[in-house]
Amino acid sequence: MPRTTVLTPRFLLARARLGIEAGTPAGRALAGAIRSLSSAPELPGPGDIVASIPPTSAALVRRVAGRNLWLWYRVEGDKVFLRHVSSVPPVPVDE
Repeated sequence: MPRTTVLTPRFLLARARLGIEAGTPAGRALAGAIRSLSSAPELPGPGDIVASIPPTSAALVRRVAGRNLWLWYRVEGDKVFLRHVSSVPPVPVDE
């Protein structure tokens, strides 16, 4: 079942700071990663990791295919909250 995707203000600000615009190669790659999250049968998916997101919480992180971009997200019920997008690789949390 598809999930509802929620774009948080932090995600929108980070996307703008990185200059990721709709229709550009980076924008299309990011959109593809977002679609894969919303349609995934189970999250986290293979390759997703848990990492610290400052200042004090954690989020799941998925690399955007073919890009130096990481998509930070949280899942709550049938919603995927996009928390952040970065060009810096995450540091996994020890579990």
